[in-house]
Amino acid sequence: MQAMTRDELRREVLQDMRELSTADHFMDEAAATVLGIHTTDLHAGDVLERSGSMTIGELARAVGLSPGAATALVDRLEATGLAARVPDSANRRRILVKPSKQASRRVYAVFGGLIKNGTTFLDRYSDEELLVIRDFLRGARTVITEHAAALRDTRTAPEQSPGEQSAQK
Repeated sequence: MQAMTRDELRREVLQDMRELSTADHFMDEAAATVLGIHTTDLHAGDVLERSGSMTIGELARAVGLSPGAATALVDRLEATGLAARVPDSANRRRILVKPSKQASRRVYAVFGGLIKNGTTFLDRYSDEELLVIRDFLRGARTVITEHAAALRDTRTAPEQSPGEQSAQK
């Protein structure tokens, strides 16, 4: 059996990252459906669960929405019992959004099996390998986040590719 070249291996890793991203997207859609929410609401709930209470403006920035769209999102999260608006104890004029007490129970009911299976899957790796995996995931997240930001900043007309648009300048 012939060893892969570095370029071939890199292409395979990039292909596997794309496939993982697609699988994650489909899993998020299925989980959101079970919870009776939109995938954007699911992502916002995840941000709240990981980061804790925040203003609607902070949540808007974290999930890439306008403040108005984030207000509607918080309305939906409140209606489904996944989040609540609460006064900020440090500034009574500020309102924070926080995950509700029932949010983690409902979300765990959907993701508990994934967490258990993921933990079992990771048990096959040594601590050193887990450090490499963690480094890879953090680096990949940075690359993807930066690319998403660049795409949001691009003002390309939908009917033109970036190359066509720059050729017209």
